[in-house]
Amino acid sequence: MKLRRILLLMIGVLTILLPLTNTKAQSTYLNYFPLVYLQEQPETNPQNRSDSLNWYQTDYLIQNPPLINWSGSHTRCDPGTTSQAFQDAVLTRINYFRAMAGVPADVTFSEESNRKAQAAAFLMSVNGALSHNPPTTWTCYSTLAHEGASSSNLFLGVYGWDAITGYMKDPGAGNDAVGHRRWILYPQTQTMGSGDIPPVSGYNASNALLVFDEHLWEPRPETRDGFVAWPPPGYVPYPVVFTRWSFSYPDADFSRSTVSMREEGKLLTISVAPVVVGFGENTLVWQIKGMDSGQNWPRPNQDTRYSISINNVIVNGQTLDFSYEVIIFDPNQ
Repeated sequence: MKLRRILLLMIGVLTILLPLTNTKAQSTYLNYFPLVYLQEQPETNPQNRSDSLNWYQTDYLIQNPPLINWSGSHTRCDPGTTSQAFQDAVLTRINYFRAMAGVPADVTFSEESNRKAQAAAFLMSVNGALSHNPPTTWTCYSTLAHEGASSSNLFLGVYGWDAITGYMKDPGAGNDAVGHRRWILYPQTQTMGSGDIPPVSGYNASNALLVFDEHLWEPRPETRDGFVAWPPPGYVPYPVVFTRWSFSYPDADFSRSTVSMREEGKLLTISVAPVVVGFGENTLVWQIKGMDSGQNWPRPNQDTRYSISINNVIVNGQTLDFSYEVIIFDPNQ
């Protein structure tokens, strides 16, 4: 298998509301902030259905979910730690998405980043709220938690590998720019950190994914397709297809770009979100009219081909057109 790298960059804060059953809160919150960098990883080939299926089964699905073994305490203001096996499973989910997207998928967790992320996740859980700039008046406030919160995607109500999928889905009215997704897929990123708190004693579960590292401003590594799209070109299992589709290209001017999408040759009616620059790589986001950003992609009866055409993209003064095909399939068929 070849090795490759990736790129992306963002700064901002978005919030979404999702259903949550918890005695302390009635909603699940998701926030993101600046971060991203790159690293090398094994490359998968979604152009081959068998390869895509195998990658999904081995690197996305958690066949034997490891225990989190959280050692902390809300009442003692102790962020605690989580098991190595649990951290490994979260990291595998991150690198699955990166590999499928064609960016370097050899991201690792560092001890320092994990400590900051764990402290940040704990602070969000204790206070039942999200903030990238938490005030010193918050219960269990610490400088370490503040450092983690300022450089992380944040999730309240979900933790572990499910939070990673939630960031990639990026639902909600405030997440049109799919900022969380763009940080996870940022090509330059090589090191991240994850903090996780399970739901206990009436407190929310939470995740903080620290996405900024020292590679943030380094040259963009090579990516498989040149651009970074989700879903990516090739065969993609429907459970990891989300209603918001995105296409990123470094320093691209999308102000006059058009997007068309066809399902088995039939032109679909889509809505294109306003272009938001300054968050990772410049990105176009769209979805099929009638689909809600919070819903799951429907199970296809057979492999279904979607053709994407993106025209009038200005890069370094040149006009570029892009086209690619996504084949959505049922991994159980």
